[in-house]
Amino acid sequence: MTARVRLTVDGRPVEAHEGENVLAVARRNGFDIPGLCYHERLTPTGGCRLCLVKVDGRPGTTTACTLEATDGLSVTAFDDELEAHRRSLIELLLAEHNCDCVVCEAAGRCELQDLAYQYGLDKRTRRYALPERDLPEEDASSPVLVYDPSKCILCERCVKACDEIQGKEILSYAYRGLDAVVTAGPGGWEAS
Repeated sequence: MTARVRLTVDGRPVEAHEGENVLAVARRNGFDIPGLCYHERLTPTGGCRLCLVKVDGRPGTTTACTLEATDGLSVTAFDDELEAHRRSLIELLLAEHNCDCVVCEAAGRCELQDLAYQYGLDKRTRRYALPERDLPEEDASSPVLVYDPSKCILCERCVKACDEIQGKEILSYAYRGLDAVVTAGPGGWEAS
């Protein structure tokens, strides 16, 4: 059993197991720090950058999901700078996402849509737009999912779940930058 430690989040003392990730600790204690790549059953990557926090005594910011709880750690989870940064990140994600997030086909089961509402973002308020991209078509050939690259935000959750939970190591990324897509190995989505 790991030792219990005390840390503060936005000035409020909380307890955690030493080494536990700060995002999980903060959420468990009522701090709704956003994050799209994090899932409690997967190793954290910090890829979406939405859970950025400030740590007293350290320069810059760090991702809460990859930050380990230690005794005496003092974390700022919410301030004007962090919230402005999160808003910009969500806008950038929405610029890559083929959805206006007001009328979303996920019908309320979409974490990105929830964040868009929380931060007051819709097509009228967004500052960023990307050029048209030549992405593969939606692929519904898999018996378990439909992959639509125009809606994928490349959060890596599906790749990590395939590797770490299912142990299959079938999903991966192809290409880079704006052309990046998730791929399903040599057999494609149908065989995945």
